[in-house]
Order: sequence, then C-alpha cells, then structure tokens
Amino acid sequence: MAALALVGVAGVVLSACGSSLINGASPTSVPGAGTNSTVPSGEVAVAFPVVICSSSTGGSLGTSGWKPSVLLAPIPTALVSKVEFYSDGVHTVLGPTGWTCSQTQTAGSASGLVVYPPDTPTPPVTTPVAPGTEGVFASFDLTGEASGVLLVCPFFLMPAFQTARAKCPATKPSGEQSSMPTPDVASVTDPAGVVGSLAGSGGTHPVTGTVIFPQESPQVAEGGSVAVAVESCALPDTSLCPTVLSDFDVREFPVPGSANRPTSVAPVTTTTAPSPVATAPTTPATTPPATTTTVAPVTTTTAAATTTPAG
Repeated sequence: MAALALVGVAGVVLSACGSSLINGASPTSVPGAGTNSTVPSGEVAVAFPVVICSSSTGGSLGTSGWKPSVLLAPIPTALVSKVEFYSDGVHTVLGPTGWTCSQTQTAGSASGLVVYPPDTPTPPVTTPVAPGTEGVFASFDLTGEASGVLLVCPFFLMPAFQTARAKCPATKPSGEQSSMPTPDVASVTDPAGVVGSLAGSGGTHPVTGTVIFPQESPQVAEGGSVAVAVESCALPDTSLCPTVLSDFDVREFPVPGSANRPTSVAPVTTTTAPSPVATAPTTPATTPPATTTTVAPVTTTTAAATTTPAG
C-alpha cells in the first residue's frame, strides 16, 4: 500500500480560497507523508490510497469503469494514518486502515458496501448483519421499492400508501436516538446494547449512522422514486465515526439539483458574462456588464473527531 501523502497543491488551493480547514492552525508532523511532512493541525487536504472492494462472492470487480487509486479528502490530522478509502468504482466509503471491503449481496434496486476487519470468520456480506458486528455498512436504494422505503421511513414523513406497502414499523426501536441536522439528513445513534435501525447495533459499543433522503418535489409528496442512502458506523474506535459519516454525507449525497439546499460553508461569489436569461442574485450587480451570482456548493463540514450525533 502506498504511503499516505500530503497534497501540497491542494493545501495551497485551500489557503487561497480562505478555507477554515487550515487557517490559524499550528504545524504538526504526519508520519509517512513524504517530503512535505509538516502540516497544520486541525484538518488538512490529504491524498488517501483507495482499496478496491471485491464482489459479494469474493471475486475481483475487474478493471473496467472508474477505479480510483487515490482520493483527496479534508480530515482531522489526528486520523491521517487511521483511515483510508474503499470503493467498488460506484460508491466510496471511508473506513479503518487495513480492513477489507466487499459489495453486499442484495436484490432489486438495492446495493451496498461493507468494510470489516480482515480476520472476520464470516464476513457480513451475504447474510443479515448480526447485532454487535464491527464494520462500516453502506446501503443504497430507491423509494420506489419497499426496501428503499424501509431504509428511511423511521425518520422521514412519507405517504401512507408507501409506508403501508413497505410495512414500516409504527415506532422506532426503544432507546434509539435521532435528529434532523437538515431536512434531507437524519443523524441516528443506537447506544450500546440497543438493537436499532443501524446495522451492527446491539453490541458493547454505540453505533452511529446517517440516513440521506433528498426531499425532492413533487416526488416525495407523491410517493415517487428517490435515491436514498444509509451508512452505519459500528467501530470499537468510535472517534473515527464522525469523520466517516460526514465524508459519506458529502461524497454520496444524491443531489437533485436544488439551489436552496442548506450548506455549511459560506457561498462562493463568482462573476459571469451577461446572459439573456435573467438570474436572481442576492445583491443587484453594480458594475456592468457583469452580473454577480451566488453559487451555493453542496458540502458538509467534517465533524470533530470527538463529536457524536445528537440524540
């Protein structure tokens, strides 16, 4: 496995953009980061090696399609040597360094990835995840299918005919905690010993997760098919989970193209040439011939490594 390397160019770009990831940070040494091994503490842009997952039967996924070998991510410097990316070329998740990744065996429109310890005797790939199983579990589906509705119905309002068809439970599991940081995302926590909605819950450590259901209009109100995603972080080192989940929120968010989606960073102002189609800037342009528009990037600020989603 190639050593982790700090991307100096990316650091320059972030500084030029005024990123809060590195402003005001003090230097710290990152082992194995190459010649530019002194980086700011806090969060930095780092190039991570990517582990290519196997199929659900353990076979190779081949070389066709996009198979990234390195991906860039801003993460806390304290986690630089502890995490790496796992990908099947379609979906990508962050997980503990040195673990194993496989696609899960699913039916219909569902798909999934699981990252688990390499010495696991029975990988949670072809069977339901047992309570207390360690791993990072990601599931993807459509609400046009009952399986997709079941992923999100405990946390979001949906038409009655959809929830009845999917046989959604009337209440959430006892002890499970959830909050809505945005209308599209539910943060979920299953405390230790609670067998809840999240894969791997019910063991000796708490399990945290994120449930993504873009509130597309009119599809949601009319019971149409919307792409949804869920990730469960069931790790003994729970300090990794905020970063694992926040990266998933940003990397896997199936954005429907809404210009009004909440963001966690300040808008970026750009200047464009006049267009015959009127735009709606927040502040009228004062210097012809250019008009000022606001581009609202869809992103999520990486949570601090010690933060647990609110209950």
